[in-house]
Amino acid sequence: MTTTLIPTTPLTKVEKDVAALAAAGLGPHTIAARLRLAPSTVKKYLHVLRSKLDCRGAPHHILVHVILSAGQVPTPAARRPAPDVSPEQVRLWRAHAVHRRAPDIAQAAGIAPSTVKKHTAQLLTAVGARGLTHLVILGHAWDQLTAQSAAPTLSPGGHR
Repeated sequence: MTTTLIPTTPLTKVEKDVAALAAAGLGPHTIAARLRLAPSTVKKYLHVLRSKLDCRGAPHHILVHVILSAGQVPTPAARRPAPDVSPEQVRLWRAHAVHRRAPDIAQAAGIAPSTVKKHTAQLLTAVGARGLTHLVILGHAWDQLTAQSAAPTLSPGGHR
């Protein structure tokens, strides 16, 4: 199944502001403080973004990937050179950007499901990422995730 990354309904200014701060790696409470909104209001905006960008139920790091892939906010600038990573690590990186479940990540990365945690920890260390959202942001800054097609394929039971 293929979906588009272009929203069917344009984003409002506030939705774009929330999207930009999410794509900068901020969580709902920090976004709320920056925009002087209630955290519950920001969570509603994040829900609306997921709906408009066709990634309902997706975790935060996948939402950030979709926001950046759809060009809803500018791609972040790289603050340091990209580290050397293996092609296998790039596959895992890309798998994390579009899948939420370990079996789907494993299949897309070509690794055993039982090793997803171990390989993910190694990737986070190699890249210097604090977590999956930071990994996605760095992936876009270093063009590791932008080479994917504009319309990722969804796996059965998976989310982008």
